[in-house]
Amino acid sequence: MITETEKNEIIASVREQLTGDLTKDMLFLQEQVELYSNREDGAEVAGELTALALDTLSPEQKDYLRKNLYIGERRLDAVYREASNLTRQHQTGKSLTLTKQLHQHITENFKETETERFFSFRNLLESNLYYQLYHPTKKLLKTPYDFTSYLTLHAYNLVEVRRVEEAIPVLNEAIRFNPVNPEPRFELAEAYKLMRGNARLLETIKDTLTICTSAYALARCYADLGYYCTEIKDYDSAVCFYFESMIFYNHPAIPGELHHVAELMGRRITPPTRQDVLNAFKKYEIHNGAGEEVMRTVTSMSHQAVENQNWQEAVFYLHVIAELTNDPAAQELLNRCQARLEEQNSSKNPENPGDNDNNDNNDNKE
Repeated sequence: MITETEKNEIIASVREQLTGDLTKDMLFLQEQVELYSNREDGAEVAGELTALALDTLSPEQKDYLRKNLYIGERRLDAVYREASNLTRQHQTGKSLTLTKQLHQHITENFKETETERFFSFRNLLESNLYYQLYHPTKKLLKTPYDFTSYLTLHAYNLVEVRRVEEAIPVLNEAIRFNPVNPEPRFELAEAYKLMRGNARLLETIKDTLTICTSAYALARCYADLGYYCTEIKDYDSAVCFYFESMIFYNHPAIPGELHHVAELMGRRITPPTRQDVLNAFKKYEIHNGAGEEVMRTVTSMSHQAVENQNWQEAVFYLHVIAELTNDPAAQELLNRCQARLEEQNSSKNPENPGDNDNNDNNDNKE
């Protein structure tokens, strides 16, 4: 948890970095608000930074921001956090009331125009991947919060109360704000499962596979392929996809799914050969492994980060590569960059000088 002292230090540090240029300062403050809003213990800091942003504006600008960032007297992120907590507590009806307000507010105040479009990318990798895959022509404007997550939660609530058809357009809106975030597409797949829309389910899985940047995301797609093949009674392919899913993420539900397939087949399941698996991918015209554009983008960004000695970004990108490929060379480079990052952080935060007097026997750290 962020202590009161740490909170005050964060606010003071942000104040010191303000330049007096309204445009630059508002962008900087927006980034800081978003950073702490995404932390479970950062709500109070985000609130104070929002207040700081409002203090720098004219009355007209304050009115504009209040219209966009607030529902009544409450900031959008506060409404979302309460809705998320209610959903986790299985109070879906109460959460749905709040997410409906969020959905209404977002669709009314953040509309796409002929020249501009709002987006909710969570990191630079998503932004670059979007450019590579979609080649946008409109000016992209950053949303103040992660609207894709907000809308996905609303759709999830709708599905939970069996208003599945209403959830579909909401999920498409969530995807519009961030087409390279797989989460709303996973929820879309769940909706099509409930609707028995097998063709749409397969289409959604294929779309999602092209944007997966984590082993978990790939595993979930392969598990969904196993479900799809079970539904259409292609049991051998279902077995292949379920086993491939477990390579990337050993989800506890998969053995149960395989047991169900075995019952439908009327015989015990034996693990498929590698060729069996590759044949299943070929049969459905699906690329095995991470998408080619994902790998091309993240590899390019990792090379650039290493060249610029930006160790924090390098670690992020190399972690993605190592997780998606299980490549020992990528893991080795990741370990080296992680060590450089730790050295860098250590030099920025030296130990208390009083402690060094007693560390004569430590190894040299040059």
